[in-house]
Amino acid sequence: MREAAGDRFDELELQSLVGFVMETDDVASTAEMMAGAFDTTPEEALDTPVVLVGTIDEMVERLQRRRARWALSYHVVPIEQMETFAPVVARLAGT
Repeated sequence: MREAAGDRFDELELQSLVGFVMETDDVASTAEMMAGAFDTTPEEALDTPVVLVGTIDEMVERLQRRRARWALSYHVVPIEQMETFAPVVARLAGT
């Protein structure tokens, strides 16, 4: 996408749908469960942009890494996940 957009890439806003948000201290078990659902490895399941799992700090860190890696401007979460996601937004906003 960067190559196709060329000089205009920095003007693009890229978003990701995060379909699964879970605050947990047991990331490994959740990653195993997600790996089964996605037919992939636990590491790859955690690395996909549609999954956000971990403590609030871990989720913030994952989003920051994704922004650096994929230049994602914002993330969309299902309404059912908004309460879980709200502390992540607050932390990223510095509130």
